[in-house]
Amino acid sequence: MNISPELWRQIDPLLTDALDMDDVARAAWLQNLDQTHPQLSPLVRKMLAAHDRAERSQELETVPRLASSPPTSSAFTAGQRVGPFSLVRVLGRGGMGEVWLANQADGRIEREVALKLPTVYLHSDVWRERLRRERDILAKLTHPNIAKLFDAGVSDEEGSRGQPYLALECIEGDSLIEFAKKGKLPITERLKLFQQILAAVAHAHHHLVVHRDLKPANILIDQSGQVKLLDFGIAKLIDDGDEENAAADLTQMGGRIMTLRYAAPEQVADGVISTGTDVYALGVILHELVTGLSPYRAVREGRAFKEAALLGEEIAVPSSLASLAMTSDAAIERKLTTAKLLSRQIAGDLDAIILKAMRKNPADRYASVDQFDADIQRHLDHRPVKAREGNWRYLAGRFAARYKLPVAAAAAVLLTTAIGVVMVERERRVAVAEKARAEKHFASVRKLANSFVFDVHSEIENLAGSLKARQVLVSTALKYLDSLAGESRDDPALALEVAGAYRKLAEIKGDVYSSYVGETASAKQSVERARAILESIGARQPDSIPILREQRVLGLLNARLLTDAGDSAALAETEKAVAIAEKIVRLPGAEVADRRNLGATLAAYGWTLDVVKSDASTAVAVHQRAIEILETLIRDNPGDMLSRANLAGAYARASIGIEINGKKDDLPRAIALMEKSIATSEALMRDDATNSSHLQALVKAYSNLASTLHEFGNLDAAGNNIAKAREAVKRLLVGEPGNVGYTVMQIRVLAVSSQIEYTRHRFEQAIDLARDAIAVHAHLSAEAGDGMHARANIAVARSYIGLARVELAKNTALAVSRRLAYLKEAREQFVLARAFRQELVDRKVDAQSALRLVGEISTEIRNCDAMIARLGGA
Repeated sequence: MNISPELWRQIDPLLTDALDMDDVARAAWLQNLDQTHPQLSPLVRKMLAAHDRAERSQELETVPRLASSPPTSSAFTAGQRVGPFSLVRVLGRGGMGEVWLANQADGRIEREVALKLPTVYLHSDVWRERLRRERDILAKLTHPNIAKLFDAGVSDEEGSRGQPYLALECIEGDSLIEFAKKGKLPITERLKLFQQILAAVAHAHHHLVVHRDLKPANILIDQSGQVKLLDFGIAKLIDDGDEENAAADLTQMGGRIMTLRYAAPEQVADGVISTGTDVYALGVILHELVTGLSPYRAVREGRAFKEAALLGEEIAVPSSLASLAMTSDAAIERKLTTAKLLSRQIAGDLDAIILKAMRKNPADRYASVDQFDADIQRHLDHRPVKAREGNWRYLAGRFAARYKLPVAAAAAVLLTTAIGVVMVERERRVAVAEKARAEKHFASVRKLANSFVFDVHSEIENLAGSLKARQVLVSTALKYLDSLAGESRDDPALALEVAGAYRKLAEIKGDVYSSYVGETASAKQSVERARAILESIGARQPDSIPILREQRVLGLLNARLLTDAGDSAALAETEKAVAIAEKIVRLPGAEVADRRNLGATLAAYGWTLDVVKSDASTAVAVHQRAIEILETLIRDNPGDMLSRANLAGAYARASIGIEINGKKDDLPRAIALMEKSIATSEALMRDDATNSSHLQALVKAYSNLASTLHEFGNLDAAGNNIAKAREAVKRLLVGEPGNVGYTVMQIRVLAVSSQIEYTRHRFEQAIDLARDAIAVHAHLSAEAGDGMHARANIAVARSYIGLARVELAKNTALAVSRRLAYLKEAREQFVLARAFRQELVDRKVDAQSALRLVGEISTEIRNCDAMIARLGGA
C-alpha cells in the first residue's frame, strides 16, 4: 500500500478520532464518513480493520495505541540488530513508524525495551530533530509514573545503518480506562489513580515540559497498579523560546499533532501552548474516568467531532448527564447500583473540579497541576475544594464580558467613591497622634512577623517541597522581630518570640533529623543567638513555662548539631534538656503536651547515651521510660498524632541502641522495636498523608531495620525493607532534590543496600551501590558533607567496596595484574574507612563501636597486604 505524504496528512486525524471511539460510536461515525469523505472512507476502513486484527493478537498490548501506519510490511525483521538492540517482535505501528519489542544485545545489561523506530521515509532533518527532542525530554524526566528512557541514538549496524531509535521502558499493562473498567474501581480509587497521573505531569511541568497529547491511550497501568505515562514525542519545552528560534517545519508539526478529543481550545486555535493545555486534557480524562462519558456531545452520540465543536460547545455539568446518558453499567463498573447514585457522587465537588480544569480560557483553569491535585485531595479528605470557592469570580467574569458598558460605568463610580474614602482615611491618619501611630505600627509588624514564624510556618512545615519557602519566610520575619526587639529592650515576650525565630531558622539550616539546607555554621550561630536571649530572660523568670519549653527544644537541637559535628558535649546538652523537661511537668500550669515532650526528650537522651557514651544499661532504662510515657498518653488519647509520631521515634531509637551495642542475641528485640516504629509511622501516613515528616521517619526506619535484619542474617526481609526505603527516599527527592536532609538519607539507603548485596555475594552490585553513595556525597557542599551522619555511611560504603574487591581478587581465573589492582583499591578504601572510625574514637563519640570497627578494618588491611605479597605486588 503506497500512500503519499499528502494523502497521509488527510487520513491521520481521521484515524486518530476513530481509534478513540467504541465499536458502536465508530460504526455510526464511519457511515457519516462515507458521505463526507467518500474518497478516503475505504482506505480508513481498511486501516482500522488492520489495527483491530493487530489488537486482537495483542501486538499492541504493552505500548500506547498507535494509528495504523502507511506501510503494511515492516522494513525490519525479528533478530535484526538496531544499534545495541536485537529486535524480537512488532508491538505496534503508527504515523511516525514502528515500535518493536527488543532485547539489549551489547553485553552490558540484559533487559527488554520498547524500541521506537521512525519510518525510513520520515528521516528528514525535521523528523530527526523531533526524535532528538523526545530523547532530550525523556532523559530529564525521572519519575516512577513516567516510562523510563534507557537509550537513544542512530544505528551503525549493517542493515539498519542510519536508523534513529529510542529505547523505552517496556510496560506490561492496560490503558487507564481499561484498567478501571476491568477492576470495577469505585470513584475514590479512580481519583487516587488519577493523582498518580497528576504527579507525573507535575514532574514534567516542574522540568518545563508540556506533554500536549495526554489521553487514556498514553496512560498505562502496570501489573502493580502503578501509572506509567507514555509518549512525550510531541511534548514541547516551555522554555524553548519563541517560534522564531525553532525550525519552521518542526514548529508547525509539533503545534498541530494532537488528539482532538483531548485537545485544549488553544491547540486548535493556534494559541499559546502552556501547562494549562495539559490541565485541560487532564480535565477531559477525569471526566471520562468518573462518568464513563466524553464531555462532548458529538462523541457521546457517535458523530464526527470537529474543531468547531471543541471551540464552540459549552461543557455540560458532568453530574447532569445521569438523566441523559449515564447507564446502570457505568454505575456497576464503579460499584454503585444506579446511574442516579453515580450522579450524586459526582455532583458538587467533582463537577466543579472538572469544569474548572476544562474552562476555555487557560487563565481560568487551575494555575498548576499541583493545585489540581490539591483540590482532588481536598475532595477525598472531605474538605472544601477551591474550585467551588472560586465560582463567583468566574461567573462575575462571564457577567462582565456580557455587559461591558454597564460594568465599566459602575466601576468608574466605585473607583471615584473608593478614592474619596482613601483620601478621608488618609486625613484621619494624619490627625492621629505620632505616639499612637508608632505603637500601632509596632504591634502590627510584630503580629505579622509572628504570624509568619509561628502560624504560616507551622502550616507548611511538613509539606513536601516547602524547605526553601520556609527559609525565606522565617528569615524575613526574623529581620522584623530583631528590629522590634532593638526598639523595645524590656519586653520578655517579644524576646522569646525572637529566640523562637532564631531556633526555627537554625533547624532549617542544619537540623540533621529533618529537612535542611546544609548550612551548619550558620545554624550554630542562630542557636547561640537564641541561647543568649533565653539566658537573659530566663534569669529573670526561672519558672516561666514558655521560656523553659523553648530552652528544652533549643537544647535538643544543639545536641543534634553537636552530635553531627562529632562533639561529645552533645551528651551534657541532652542531659540539660531532660532536666528542663522534668522541671516543666512539675510546675503548675503544665499541660499534656509537656508530658509528651518529656517522653520525646528521654528518647533523645537514651539515644545519645548509646551513641556518645556507649552506656547501654542506663540507655535501656531511659528508653523504656520514654516509651511508657508515650504509650500511656496514646491510650488516653488515641488521636494524639504528635504522641504517636514521638512514640515511633522512641521505638526506633531504642532499637538502634540495641544494635549499636553489638550483641547478636539482642537483635530480635531490636527488630521487634523497629517493626513497631514502622507500623506506627505507616498508620500516621494513612491518617496524615500530607505530612512529609512521617515519610522521612519511614525512610530511616526501613533502612535501619534492613541493617539489623542483615546483621541477624535474614537477607530476604532485609532486601524487602531496603527496597521500601529506596522508594520512599526517591519520593522525597522528587519533591525536593536540593534537600540535604533527604540526600543524607539517600546515602544511608545506598550504603545499607551495598551491605546486603555483598552478603548475597553480588559483589559487583555491592560496589556499584557503594560508589553511588560516594558520588551522592561528593555532590554535597563541603559544609553539608562534613557531618558525621553522612560520613559514617560513606565509611560503611568504602568498607564494602573493599570487602567486595577482596572477594573478586580471589578469582584465580583473573590476570594477576587485575587481582592486584582489586586488592590495592580495597586497601585504599579500608584505610579511608578506618581513618573515620579512628576519628570517632579520638572524639569519644560512639567510641566502643568505633574501636571494634577499627580493629576489624585493620585485620582486613593486613589480609590485603598478605594477599598482595603472595601475588608478588609491592
